[in-house]
Amino acid sequence: MRHRSLVRTVLLTLALAWAVSAAADPSTDHVFVVTSDYEVSGQTSTVGAIPPWPVDTNLESVHSDAVAREHDGLVYVVNRLFQDNIQVLDPDAGFETVRQFSVGPGSNPQDIAFVSPTRAYVTRYESAWLYEVDPTNGTVTDSIDLSALADADGLPEMAQMAVWDDILFVQVQRLDRDYFWIPEPPSYLAVVDTRTNTLVDVDPVAPGLQGIALTVTNPNTEILQDRETGVMYMGEAGSWGVPDGGIEAIDPVTLATAGFVSTEAQLGGEINDFTLPVSGRAHAVVSVSSPEWETYCISLDWGTGEKLQDVWRPGGYNVTDIEVHPGAEELFLCDRTYTNPGVRVFSTADDHQLTSGPLAVGLPPHDLVVIGESVTSVESDPVRPERIAVAAWPNPFHDEIAVSFALPSQSAVRAAVYGASGRLVRSLGSLTASRGTFVWNGADDAGRRVSRGVYFARLSSEHYEGSRKLLLLR
Repeated sequence: MRHRSLVRTVLLTLALAWAVSAAADPSTDHVFVVTSDYEVSGQTSTVGAIPPWPVDTNLESVHSDAVAREHDGLVYVVNRLFQDNIQVLDPDAGFETVRQFSVGPGSNPQDIAFVSPTRAYVTRYESAWLYEVDPTNGTVTDSIDLSALADADGLPEMAQMAVWDDILFVQVQRLDRDYFWIPEPPSYLAVVDTRTNTLVDVDPVAPGLQGIALTVTNPNTEILQDRETGVMYMGEAGSWGVPDGGIEAIDPVTLATAGFVSTEAQLGGEINDFTLPVSGRAHAVVSVSSPEWETYCISLDWGTGEKLQDVWRPGGYNVTDIEVHPGAEELFLCDRTYTNPGVRVFSTADDHQLTSGPLAVGLPPHDLVVIGESVTSVESDPVRPERIAVAAWPNPFHDEIAVSFALPSQSAVRAAVYGASGRLVRSLGSLTASRGTFVWNGADDAGRRVSRGVYFARLSSEHYEGSRKLLLLR
């Protein structure tokens, strides 16, 4: 009777609020490229997202030490050490600079993250003060002191950021500048409530103000987010030369680590960069010091964390950034090989190189930003699944939860529950119907009760897919 009640409740919810969202409108997508000689010059270029990957070079000058972010149709170039400003480029105006504003002399900005069209945050590596700015005019509107999370020198070494709902997450590296810049454990994710611009104490019982203590030190990659689940992932190098780091998952609801998705021991080197998976296959840039210092790209199984194979290994410290275009199912890679630099494109499905050689983008490429996600002009590109309308009740739950779906026509739907790290927890079977319900009792495939936390029900069929976040309480 309890199961029937759950089913009736969730199906009623779906009947009242049913909708199947169509795929995003396709656009002419491209990859924005920051190029640099690492000395005095920086430029920007673009590479088309579909064959033959047309290149447009030397669009706008930037700093020789710069990275880029995209938001709401504009590109924000973070000009770092010795430039200390944000440069805003408009793609509709040929990537011309439409405004540029300082974030403080000597501040060495690292990232910019947005919570609204008029509110953004900028991390400043040489300061303990995180800035809030109005990106429409560059005005500094507030500042937040992160020194409570710093090591003895008073500088937190704030780096990359991510936003989830009203919460801003900020990497805090805590480097000992008096001792070879070695990280002072623990490294943190600072948690900022953007409604009040105050730090959140994630462990009120412990003395002082606490951030999310990371598994190892030295978070050194961008923070990537699963758009459906909100789970955040980032690379942590730990101690250089020791395989102690990896790709860690962070639960933005419980404000806690969910453990490593993959370790440096599995990846075969220090983590430098990574992508989220496409059909279970992800990619990473790793570095090794023997027999020579080099960086190279590998693929990995996101479910197990195990390395699959080398994708591109040119030798030397030459692979700097990778990005995935999920619509085209392509991996873009910065190859700075001195004799033949450029952007290379690989298939995310099997890692084979799609370009015959590097796409010359002017100066050697350093940083990539994918602009747009859906491409329909590639004839061989498979049809992307439409969305399944999914509901769950009660949510949060203690003992069991009903996960129901609605489709416009009958289909064979499979369901499974995953942990915040992306690993399979429980297979729920399949139903052939236009509407149906799966019930999960909070146990794994071995029948063991799992711990409290955030889980994700993922449903899929031949033409549809969908997910729902589940919060298990104990």
